[in-house]
Amino acid sequence: MNNTPFSPEDLARRKKRSLVMALILGGLVVLFFATTIVRLSSNAALMAGG
Repeated sequence: MNNTPFSPEDLARRKKRSLVMALILGGLVVLFFATTIVRLSSNAALMAGG
């Protein structure tokens, strides 16, 4: 009898889900960073008079 609480299929599914969540989180970080850079550069252009 196997005493492991998770089957190999469960572990594979968990690993895939973790990878997807990490990619989504990384995408959001990049999106927020890009949005911040665009907003800061547009404010800098307004301050410079251009």
